[in-house]
Amino acid sequence: MATTIFKRDEIILLLGAGASVEAGIPDSNHMVREIESIVSGEAPEWSRFKDLYRYIKSSVFYADGLDGIFGDDVPFNIERLVNVLDELRKKERHTLYPFVGAWNPKLLDVAGNEFENVREFRSAIIHILRNKWIALPERENADYYSGLLRFQNEYEHPLRVFSLNYDLCVEETCGLKNVQRGFSGRKWDWRLFDETSDDPVPLLLYKLHGSTDWHFTSNGRVTYSDSTSSITDEDVALIFGTSYKLQYVDPFLFLAYELRRWTLDAARVIVCIGYGFNDDHINGILQQALRQNQNRKLLAVVGPGNESTSINKKQQISELLKANKCQIEAQACGAKEFLNRRLTIASLASLFPQEVDLLSELTDVSEG
Repeated sequence: MATTIFKRDEIILLLGAGASVEAGIPDSNHMVREIESIVSGEAPEWSRFKDLYRYIKSSVFYADGLDGIFGDDVPFNIERLVNVLDELRKKERHTLYPFVGAWNPKLLDVAGNEFENVREFRSAIIHILRNKWIALPERENADYYSGLLRFQNEYEHPLRVFSLNYDLCVEETCGLKNVQRGFSGRKWDWRLFDETSDDPVPLLLYKLHGSTDWHFTSNGRVTYSDSTSSITDEDVALIFGTSYKLQYVDPFLFLAYELRRWTLDAARVIVCIGYGFNDDHINGILQQALRQNQNRKLLAVVGPGNESTSINKKQQISELLKANKCQIEAQACGAKEFLNRRLTIASLASLFPQEVDLLSELTDVSEG
């Protein structure tokens, strides 16, 4: 029998917020808990948003409760909070506004007559997210991301890495010369991800939600800056929520399409590192990929735990994605342990039945 050999694009990686936690960057659930803490504090620049925050949170929990989702099962994180603020700040420009008799009086009370509190609360969240939460405190803390290059060297093909994170852990650890992000002369060019490139870089990095160093130009295009502090909070190219992944502006629509394309096309194994499976759009893409090919595998790295943790997570993910349990594997360890030690060709090959070594069989027949 022969060990499984992976061809180009048969291994796809998806990074979630949990992948960067050990680098000192909080995940989206921790961020929203910190927001709740600071708006309940005494700092006037934040406490003025307390009633608005409570209104939004209680409304989200009420809406999910109507669908039978309660307590800790409600996915209320920083992305959902900002997504609600984005929808509210549209005000009369919202698609549903003509069908609404009047704004809830309590919403007008906490949002302000012109919804100025909504806009200012969102701006304050973006500011602290960029300047405190996702600013890599010490680069060496993210050194474990270099495991991507080590694995790519073993794989011997360009490695497609899709990330839901805004941080620069991959770029700063692996070096921009080793990471293709889709910019040429600071202009977005999707063709740089073309699989027929004569000189591919080791890592093809698709940042689905944008990046802390990306920003919109005056003509609506996306570029990047070497100095993140020079980018205003209003211009930073970060997206929140499902609808914003599907906006017509490149690169976001292209990036979402590429995840669908490569998970549906050549991929034999999709490795999810630190992804919490709370994004309906991403889950839909993964579900479609698994349904389309029953031999395709999904390996989820779900954070430190024991064998029982792995078993429970495997069950939860298979139910959530409505996938065959034999297609799902879960490893209870952190991203650091996985990228440093566990991510190998041999470990991924072990997910599949051993393949027949045709050359060996032909040799045996000829000798017989």
